[in-house]
Amino acid sequence: MTNKYVWAGILFLTVVCGPTTFAKHTDDLVVLKNGDRMTGEIKGLQRGELKIKADYMAEAVRLDWTRIERLESKSTFIIGLVDGKLFTSLMRLLPGNSDDVANFVIGLSGKTVRVHQSDVLRIIPIEPGFWRRLEGSIDFGLSYTSGNDQYQTQLDATATYRTGAHSFTTSIESAFSGQPEGDSTSRKQFTFDYRKQMTPRFFVGGLFDLLQSDQQSLKLRTSAGGLVGVNLHQTDRSRLSIFSGLVGTRENYSASIGTPKSTNADALAGLEYTTFRFKTTDITSRLSLFPSLTTPGRMRLLANSDMQIKIVKDLYWGFHLYENFDSKPPVRADKNDFGLSTSLGWKF
Repeated sequence: MTNKYVWAGILFLTVVCGPTTFAKHTDDLVVLKNGDRMTGEIKGLQRGELKIKADYMAEAVRLDWTRIERLESKSTFIIGLVDGKLFTSLMRLLPGNSDDVANFVIGLSGKTVRVHQSDVLRIIPIEPGFWRRLEGSIDFGLSYTSGNDQYQTQLDATATYRTGAHSFTTSIESAFSGQPEGDSTSRKQFTFDYRKQMTPRFFVGGLFDLLQSDQQSLKLRTSAGGLVGVNLHQTDRSRLSIFSGLVGTRENYSASIGTPKSTNADALAGLEYTTFRFKTTDITSRLSLFPSLTTPGRMRLLANSDMQIKIVKDLYWGFHLYENFDSKPPVRADKNDFGLSTSLGWKF
């Protein structure tokens, strides 16, 4: 099971990775509202943080996007707006005396689009290759109880690669608990999610998921399908989306509890919510419902929620919650698998 997760992750990196060679500009200018000036290379804008790095800096500086007064660059960027529109162009930010001024300029002189600074959701440099566009996090948690020698470990990792209207997200979760001379349980999940923004609000995508859960006697559940969705609400600080689709599943249960294998077709309905605050807290939640089309009355629920509280720089304290519920398992197994963990994480 573990090898499948590893190879799936390697395959994802291999498919989307590709070298890109563009000239870099290190004379980008950023001026803050308090008058401070910085010259260097703009690394991008994400979650309300603009990153810029000068040659004399050991690492990029993160700046609050709302406190930036002026920005100039000779480089080309992929620019994403809160309404879903995407541009690949030059850009500049002009000083504005009020929030009513459309002071963010996209394009060349004579052929430009002007929007409000708060409408800019994401800025991705064109110059860097695959690794510079990769964003994600890694969490690890460990606990031990001396009274009964019980220990628990939790590992979560996620990475997203964006290019134009396309995004590819891979996540891995692994939880293990046990005792040196007792029973142990584990849960592992690998998820690959693809999205393409079709219009400013609507998107399509596909998903592939592998799940193993000792709690539910599930040796392996393989799920694959497609979806369509809509962004109901999107700002530079939060996003709410709903989606629906069709999924096919292949389940392999422990042979000791009944029929070991089954194949199913499920409908899919769900929602996603993300919110973030500069230098404080990030919250990401996803809820998916799978009404069975082949087993009347069966409903599966899969939920994940993560909260990240910043400690210093890219280091944070994380809280992870998952819920896997099956109203009508095809074998004599537990209906519910629930977990809550804390961990130390690193964001990249």
